[in-house]
Order: sequence, then structure tokens, then C-alpha cells
Amino acid sequence: MRLDDLAHRAGMPTTTVRLYQNKGLLHGPRLVGRTGFYDESHLTRLALIARLQDQGFSLAAIGQLLETWESGRDLADLVGVEEQLDQLLNRRREVVMDAAELLAYFPADALTPELIQRASSMGLVEATDAGRFRIADQRFLETGAALVKLGVPTSVVLDEWAHLSRVTDNIARRFISVFENHLLPPDWSDGLDRKQADALAATLAQLQTTARQVVAAALDASIARQGSKRLGEFIASVAPTDAS
Repeated sequence: MRLDDLAHRAGMPTTTVRLYQNKGLLHGPRLVGRTGFYDESHLTRLALIARLQDQGFSLAAIGQLLETWESGRDLADLVGVEEQLDQLLNRRREVVMDAAELLAYFPADALTPELIQRASSMGLVEATDAGRFRIADQRFLETGAALVKLGVPTSVVLDEWAHLSRVTDNIARRFISVFENHLLPPDWSDGLDRKQADALAATLAQLQTTARQVVAAALDASIARQGSKRLGEFIASVAPTDAS
């Protein structure tokens, strides 16, 4: 993608992208003639920089952090570095878009100002000063739009999201309890050095990945089991009675 496309997808001005590049926070594009082309690794890096700035890091501190993490790595490992940092920062797939782009995800009239306001109160959507919308997690946008296109009312999607958030909070508390009771070193309260802290963060990231797989597998099994039962009941209720 070209510079303008990269900036648009990242939800920031092209001047900001150039600033990051001039400060060495963003690697240069691939040149074809006089035209520079950017890829997903640039987009991932911009999202990471934005996340770190939101957490209060200065550009100088971000540069030092990235330089430390990239020490001994080549450019081919760049995306992997960002993914590791994102795991430690618990970053979600945030995306910024204008109103037309947001509405284009959904069928006509599926989003009303009242529903957008409700989604905003739930922390799913945030209006920016530039008149655009920041979506907390692109996965919610995509899955929510898919449900609406199937015929589920948008209000019901929001109802289910609110309920699901409470359920996943309980699941998360159980996994964190496993982490605290079985994976924390017994003497952690005495303090950890940098190496121990890094190892512990990596362990938590691995637990997060495993938890995601376990929950997905359990959900698949539950939907298959309960869905098959309900479908069987429905088919039996509408099947013609054998007259013989």
C-alpha cells in the first residue's frame, strides 16, 4: 500500500507517519522506482506505537523499548516482535473509520444513532475529535455485522455482547486464579528481576493463548451438542406423521 493508504488504515495523518519514520520508529517502505510501498508490518508497528502512546510512553521511550526488543533480530522478525509486545500489553484490534465506512459494514438502517450511543456506552465505539469512530476491537465489528446480516437485530447483538462480557469475565478470573495459584513463583512477593519478569509475562501470554483455544473448543462442542439436539426436536415437530 502507498503512504496515504497506510495512514488511512492506521487512522492517522500522513504527517504523523512521516514523523515516526523520521524518528526511526517506523522502518522505510519497499521502493519500486520512486514509489514506496508499505505492508502489514508497517500497519502493525503504527498500531503498537499508538497503543504505547496511549499508555503514556513518549516517542523517545517507545524508540528505546522497540530497540531493546529488536536487539539481535533482523527485519524479517519485525512482525513477530510487535505480536509479542501486543500480547504483553493485552492490545485489542482497534480500528478507526469514518461514519460511511462504519455504516457500510451493516445492512441499511441496521445502525441508528441510539444504537451507536448504546455501543459507545458499552465501550465498543468512541467518537473521535476528528469526527471519526474508534472501534475498540475490529473482531466485534466483523462478528457483529455478520450476525446482523444473518438477521439478528443489532439491539440483540448488543444484548448478547453485554451478557457474554460478564461470562468471559468469570472465565478470565478462573484462568488468572490458575496463574496465581500454580504459575507464580512462591517468592514472587520478594521482588522479581527483569529476566524473571519477562519470563512471567511470557508465561501469562502462553496461558492466554491456551485459554483462548480451550474456550473455543468447549464452545464448539457445546454449540454442536445443543444445536443438534434443538435441530432434532424441530425436525421431529414438523415431520409428517407416519399413517401406516
